[in-house]
Amino acid sequence: MECIEVTYRGRRHRVHHHERIPLSAMLKFGDNPTNIYGVAPASAAPLRYGDSLASVEHGGACNASRISLVPHCHGTHTECAGHIMPGEHNVAELVFEPFIAATLIRVPLQRAGEMSETYNASARGTDLVITRAAIDDALSQVAPHYLQALVIAAKAPSWRLADEIPPYFSHQAMARIVELGVHHLLVDVPSIDRLHDDGRMDNHRCFWGMGLPTAEACARLRCSVTEMAQVSPATPAGSYFLSLHLPDCSGDALPSKPILFPFSQGNDAA
Repeated sequence: MECIEVTYRGRRHRVHHHERIPLSAMLKFGDNPTNIYGVAPASAAPLRYGDSLASVEHGGACNASRISLVPHCHGTHTECAGHIMPGEHNVAELVFEPFIAATLIRVPLQRAGEMSETYNASARGTDLVITRAAIDDALSQVAPHYLQALVIAAKAPSWRLADEIPPYFSHQAMARIVELGVHHLLVDVPSIDRLHDDGRMDNHRCFWGMGLPTAEACARLRCSVTEMAQVSPATPAGSYFLSLHLPDCSGDALPSKPILFPFSQGNDAA
């Protein structure tokens, strides 16, 4: 099978599934440096039952591990509106199409103290921010019709090495993403909100169409946010199809494996 044919917006697209572009890195329990919010790293240990240890290396009949992780803190993860709602809402229950029309853009970062856009009172002038102006400029350089999903990568990866608050989005940037009709947002930063924003989570609420913190309903319950995506600098901006894979577990967020696929266009569908 050389390609998979997908019809989108009345036009056939040949998805080149052999040329997959992963947007995540394997979560290795033995060596996991990612620990957002300073939580302990993800870990795994052989299961102990009675006097036995489930480790072939240590004389057991088989290997079986007990794992500990926090999806929001330990790598690429996808979350649903349940992240900010009362009750149980499971991201694995969202319906993801096998191939989602997606656009990848790269945006520059701007200091909060130098931008004309806004965030809440937790912002500091030295914070790095993704703005609406940067998103609009990047989108003007790509095809505008593949926005079921939007992948946003920061042009300046050096922030990862700095001992400071990671980049986040301005309020205007998030409002623009919603206005564009994006259902699945993927970003290479730890959070679309400032990590320490006194619990406001304005951008999460905006994305899911949820107003006040006391609100119990979201207008965009079928939408998802994927944070800490891993976007290679070699992957060009442009249009793709996205496949998003999650384990079948409960939880408002789960480790995920997003994959981009390049495509070529065919004739109009009959």
